[in-house]
Amino acid sequence: MGQSKKIQVFSDGASRGNPGPAAIAYAVYDESGILVDSGARSIGRATNNEAEYQALLLAMERACVHSKDTAHFFLDSELVVRQVNGQYRAKDERMRGYLQKVLSNMKCFRSVRVTHVPRENDRTQLVDKMVNDLLDRAG
Repeated sequence: MGQSKKIQVFSDGASRGNPGPAAIAYAVYDESGILVDSGARSIGRATNNEAEYQALLLAMERACVHSKDTAHFFLDSELVVRQVNGQYRAKDERMRGYLQKVLSNMKCFRSVRVTHVPRENDRTQLVDKMVNDLLDRAG
């Protein structure tokens, strides 16, 4: 625990219906590119954006277990990435609440970056598949 200095973390969230049944997933890779932690869970009814934020929050919580040094988070949600990086304002009260939690969780790391990555990325596809498998099983 905590040995890895630089980690890469991928997260994804989705809902069917927006709002509708929703699920989230994350994957944490160490500095050698080895998958060291991953998971997925259903979160009940949520919008796509709520699911993306909840996925990032879970990913941050798990990442903090593996490194308090450098963490680079990758999401396919351009909206969430731009809100976290201060390029967009979170106008909705719920989104502002999620954003504040994310900004607070960033304090776990000495250095943290949040980057948009296309869904075509292999590691993004892994978390996307984890989310969709859960949603498919839920019906």
